[in-house]
Amino acid sequence: MDHALRTVFLPASRRIDAVTAFVGRVAGWLVLVACLISVVNALLRYGAHFARPMLLDFPLLLFAGIVLGGAPRTLAENSHIRVDILYRTLSPRSKTIVDVLGHAIFLVPFCILMIIEGLPFSTSSWRIGEGSITPGGLPQWPAKALIPAAFALLLLQALSEIIKAIANLRGIETPPIAASSTPDGESRALRSSGAP
Repeated sequence: MDHALRTVFLPASRRIDAVTAFVGRVAGWLVLVACLISVVNALLRYGAHFARPMLLDFPLLLFAGIVLGGAPRTLAENSHIRVDILYRTLSPRSKTIVDVLGHAIFLVPFCILMIIEGLPFSTSSWRIGEGSITPGGLPQWPAKALIPAAFALLLLQALSEIIKAIANLRGIETPPIAASSTPDGESRALRSSGAP
């Protein structure tokens, strides 16, 4: 099992982490794009009396990409919020076991459920050509298609975290989370959970 972890599962985990880091960086840049579009829209509407419905819808689509694209990276960096009243008192090994069980029992089934429910939701929207409630706005299916796609990436990241945790429990050296999930060496100093 240790050989398979080293040669198959950990390299796959590093590739998943790299994809998650890339998607997370793109989601981060979408914040700037959404802000710029909102500013341009406001200037055009109130300064030039020029309004385009799609300029109203586009920031909402970007916001969906920001939230759904950022979630897997948040998991990879261990920056998610958890109720850690008991968790922070556990030993590192116990924390790892809790993480594996939490991912396997709660996160993985939830991701699978969201993919199963999200696929018909988004394909139905695409099939009927669902449009915006604003006449002339953007179609709705791209935002709805983000749901199963994002949960598929979150599922992969959960599996990556399980692989790394199992390797850790078996005493196999794994690269630090910051190095594996953020190849550009970004700092993990700011975290929402305060977890070590």
